[in-house]
Amino acid sequence: MFPNVDLSLHLYRQPQGRWVGLDTSVIFGSEGLGLTTSALFDERGPVGRAEQILTIRALGPAAP
Repeated sequence: MFPNVDLSLHLYRQPQGRWVGLDTSVIFGSEGLGLTTSALFDERGPVGRAEQILTIRALGPAAP
């Protein structure tokens, strides 16, 4: 289970065209916390960044 804890989106220009691409990386720590970071771009180049804090939790009881 991975609820969306926080999402920040920063654009430094208006995207052009029908599509926005994402170049994304995800990092997790040993305690179940992590960060997703994405470079956002369109056909003309970079348009901004997105950052999302993650928390990972087991959906059901842990296996013995």
